[in-house]
Amino acid sequence: MPKFDLKTIIFMSMLLTFMLSMLLAITRSHHKEVHGPGYWAVGNLVIGLGMVLVLIQLDAPKMLFLPGMALIGAGLSLYINGIQSFVGKAPNHRIPVTVFFLLIVIDAYFMLMRHDIRTTVILGAIIFVAIYLYCARLTFSRDEGVVGNLYWITSSLYLLMAILMLGRAAYASQVSVEVFDSFAAWPFNAYTFMFGAVSQFFISSLFVLMLSYKLNQNLESIATVDELTSVLNRRGLEDAALKMQDICKRINLSMAVLLIDIDHFKKVNDQYGHLSGDDVLRHLAKVIASVLRSSDVLGRYGGEEFCVFLPNTTESDAIGLAERIREAIETSPLKMNSTNIKTTVSIGVADSVRAGYDFKGLVATADSAMYGAKNGGRNRVMSYTQITRDTKLRA
Repeated sequence: MPKFDLKTIIFMSMLLTFMLSMLLAITRSHHKEVHGPGYWAVGNLVIGLGMVLVLIQLDAPKMLFLPGMALIGAGLSLYINGIQSFVGKAPNHRIPVTVFFLLIVIDAYFMLMRHDIRTTVILGAIIFVAIYLYCARLTFSRDEGVVGNLYWITSSLYLLMAILMLGRAAYASQVSVEVFDSFAAWPFNAYTFMFGAVSQFFISSLFVLMLSYKLNQNLESIATVDELTSVLNRRGLEDAALKMQDICKRINLSMAVLLIDIDHFKKVNDQYGHLSGDDVLRHLAKVIASVLRSSDVLGRYGGEEFCVFLPNTTESDAIGLAERIREAIETSPLKMNSTNIKTTVSIGVADSVRAGYDFKGLVATADSAMYGAKNGGRNRVMSYTQITRDTKLRA
């Protein structure tokens, strides 16, 4: 087998990983809403420290070898906490602490008391196998697209390292015990440390890419989601409606729109205050969303107006849905302390059969119907067909 300069290889990998750690730490400090990178940054630094302690005495393992291996294990376990936090789960902080002390106990007993480096290597490798397999499981994803590919590559690297560590344990159990008298000269040791250091660098790089992609998603969300109600804003609503329009027009399906306006919303603000008015808007958004289908698109069109686009829906079907929304809002007052803030809405309905697929045209006709509902007494649903028929009758 060819010989490797372990110290050079691992030093370069650690240097690059340290730079990535700084990038993760800086990003975390500027984007505190994104969880996970802090654990990865600290994990990288802990692994780097452990690698240094191991390398400076690799020829003849001494006391510092024990905390060195334990630090590497704890650093890898911090990756687990980072992944858990990144995907929205509560990080289990007992994992890195348990791994650290477990490796300390194993190394101390078998190296200092039993003078059995072979068993230390085998048990340590098995613990690392468990860590890598758990990381592979956490990062395994069936999602498609960029983020799915990043998770899949990361999971594959973890699985590869688990296989390598399993091979390390198996190989250590077969070789002559004299091999461990010169630990650095053991060829398989060179491969293990080299691939471990290189894989750590690539995994850190993948973490940076995942973080970058998530930040981009957050920026897109900020641009298209209403901060107050957490539904689509006007821009997001228009983008979603245009996509729906293309699909419905291509396969000749009708689409409908509801324009929902809160009745006497100014009185709510005047009587209860603007903060309570904001609570009313959030409450109504939740009530409306609870009535809609998964394929329907809800957004805040502006002020106290909400807009809903309904695919594969005729005007008559949309009227039925609008009535259910109106009733749900009327019978679901916002409870604030001992006060119930009751609200009603006026809803205008239009569809592509009568108004065409154009976004502005659909909204304009629904807006006309909504004002017809307000002029007719509020707390009611009015369709574009109804107001045009009423207009003809009055003429």
